[in-house]
Amino acid sequence: MILVAAIVVSIVAALLRGGRFTRLVSFPLRWGLLAVAAFAIQALFIYQTPVRKSVGVWGWQEVLFVVSHLLLLAVVWANRHLPGVKLIGLGLLLNLVVMVANGGWMPVTPEAVVKAGHTGLVSSLEPGTRVYSSKNIILRAEQTKLRFLSDIFVLAKPFPIPTIFSLGDVFVAAGVFLLIQGAMLGWAEG
Repeated sequence: MILVAAIVVSIVAALLRGGRFTRLVSFPLRWGLLAVAAFAIQALFIYQTPVRKSVGVWGWQEVLFVVSHLLLLAVVWANRHLPGVKLIGLGLLLNLVVMVANGGWMPVTPEAVVKAGHTGLVSSLEPGTRVYSSKNIILRAEQTKLRFLSDIFVLAKPFPIPTIFSLGDVFVAAGVFLLIQGAMLGWAEG
């Protein structure tokens, strides 16, 4: 959700600064279809009914999920000359590292799920429980490898849409903000 907020804020900021939406729509992103394919792969797993996973056990879903992140990193590499794209790449890499270290999913603590009000998205708060419509899997803090890179930040109410996010997500959001600014204000050419 932090990414959606960054996109909306960036578009509004660019419009207020004289940017043009038509520049964004026609912005030539290299290997853009590869990014669409990566997001489609992720959607297959994010929006299916989550099942409880054995912590650290890899299956075909986890492998494809990691492959989708590698595809996104390839798109980042192809567009690294654009403003903000290196930040996006750093964020994706940080998220990928913590996900690989924890069985292919982004760890989140039961406490963070409760604090964000997301208990309706899980069947239980037991370790290994997948969180519906997210990349998350519930792990206790002491079970989480590289915890500082996992989803540890919580924006709870009164934030309009409570969310949980990672340091990598912050870098991705900042990079997307800069990329949209660059596109709409004409700073960069694809």
